[in-house]
Parts: sequence; C-alpha cells; structure tokens
Amino acid sequence: MGFFASPGAVGVEIDTGVIRVVELQGSGRSAFLAAAGQTDIPLPAVSEGVVAQAAAVAGALRELWARCGISKQHVVLGICNQNVFMRIATLPKIPEKKLAQALRFQAGQYFPVNLSQLVFDYALLGEVNKANAAELEVLLVASRRDIVQSNLQALQAAGLQTEILDISYLALLRTLSAAQRSDTLVLVDIANGLTTIQLVSQGVPRFSRVIAHSLITYADEAGLALQEAALLSRPPAGDWLVTLANEIRSSVSYYLAQGNASTVNSVLLSGRGARLKQLPERLQEELEVPVTVLDPLQNLSRSLPATGVHLGEAGADFAVCIGLALRGLGA
Repeated sequence: MGFFASPGAVGVEIDTGVIRVVELQGSGRSAFLAAAGQTDIPLPAVSEGVVAQAAAVAGALRELWARCGISKQHVVLGICNQNVFMRIATLPKIPEKKLAQALRFQAGQYFPVNLSQLVFDYALLGEVNKANAAELEVLLVASRRDIVQSNLQALQAAGLQTEILDISYLALLRTLSAAQRSDTLVLVDIANGLTTIQLVSQGVPRFSRVIAHSLITYADEAGLALQEAALLSRPPAGDWLVTLANEIRSSVSYYLAQGNASTVNSVLLSGRGARLKQLPERLQEELEVPVTVLDPLQNLSRSLPATGVHLGEAGADFAVCIGLALRGLGA
C-alpha cells in the first residue's frame, strides 16, 4: 500500500460531516461513472480530515455501500489534513533502483516530523538541468502515521480494504483536461473542514497548502449551521471571501518568488464550497485572473445515474472522489 497501484475502482473521501464515494468502471479514456453517493455523518466523527469516531464512520460507509449498490471492497482512500506534506526534491542523478534508499536517507530534511512517524512515498517526476548538471526531480508525499491509521481502522471496521492511499488534492490532477494540464494554474478545493490550495504547472504539482478556512468557517461567519451553509444559497460574506482570496494570492506570490514561473493563468475551484453563490465571479474580481469551477466529469466517457446525487449540479463536490477512483484505474 502506498500513496502512488483494476476493471473498476472505488474512491472514498471522508470529510467533516459527510462521506462521499465514487465507483468508476472501464479504463483510460473509456472510464465511466458506475455509482456515486454521499451520506451525512455527525460533525464530531471527523475533524479536519481525521477520523475521531470510527464506529460512526464505519456505519455510514456500510449504509453508503448498500444504498449505492457497490460490491467492490477494495478502495482508494483520500487523505487530507494539516499533517499531510508535499515537497519537491532534487537529487544528483543516480540509478532509479537506488532512489528509494537515497530518499529515505535524505527525507528528514524535507519534513518537520521524524520519518519513522510518517507514511512516506515518492514519485519520480523527471530530470532537470542545474548548473550544467543533470539532477532528478522527485515528488515527496507523507502523512502522520497515527492519523492515517485512524482513518484506515474506520474502513476496516466497515469491512473495506484500502488498496491505495492518495493525497486528496493530488487526486484532482487526474480530472484536468489536456489543456488544463498544459497550463500553470491554481487548484482550490473548498471542503467542509479544510481548503487546499495547489499550484500546478504543466500537470505537475509544485506547491500546496492546507488551511482551515473552509465551508465550516463560512458557516460560522454567516451564523449558519453547516447543513444550512451546504445549501449554498447565499453569496459568501465579504470577510470570508477576502480571506480566501488573500490565502490564494499569498500562495501564488510565494510560488512565483521561487522563479518557477512568471505568471499563473487561472484558478479552478472544486469541493462543495466551490458552488457557493457568486463565488467564482467574486473571486475573479479579487484576484484579477479567470476563476471557474472544475468539471471532474470531463474525462469520463459516460455516466450512469447516481443514487440520490445530481452530478450535473454537484460534480464539483465529487472531484476528489473521481480523481481517487481514476487513480485506482491506473490513470
């Protein structure tokens, strides 16, 4: 099992107050949506991506499996919390078979937590030339082992096996169109409990942040319960919107200051919060770049009716789940 593995794959996203599942069948460009569903869970059951009440989560998963008619027991689980780390490392060019050992020896300099306390994985991005010397560019990902285990135990209690772990916001990359993959853009996923901001250039993740400014903070500032806020019928309050815009702006400024790119061309929104009334338009006014909502269905060949979910309206909510399931198909 690793962050980076089948006809059919199931993606699972566990968020504060809600669990989502998507089943895809087929492969590659012939992949299609076979089932999708979501169910509410008690707010204390999950906090900022960390399962606190395994029994409640397991019960909700069993109910979701039965309601959606999903038979597959092996899943791709998305992990997202403030103890998820993503780094880009460069190393002298060495044989790929020696890369894992070299990374484990050097990984401590990239993460604020001892490697023994982390679930750690990597992906080779390719070669870069620096000072006329070839170096390897590697994507490193990690999460606190104890937090990962708490989420895995909830799935085990529901009779499910985690076949692949994936970082939730990295899963979004698989839902991008070819044109979007060739661009430099910002992916902003606004979930109930957390928001992730990810800078992507030529389809490669370059910088990411996980922040607590989310649909829950929107609900708090608007004086609403989360379930009321999730109806998405009100425009975001000015302070909440400005804070989100500032978080995106500071992330872009940091990324550009590293000299990796000269500009960011657009912002793509996903997650339930992406559907807040007038959010794309108002963010576009703040950031002065095009802001649109990601369509995670754009790479699927067709869709079957989903149980209790209108994906034409709620597609952005399921973007992470669809990306996770695509990972299970080998995308």
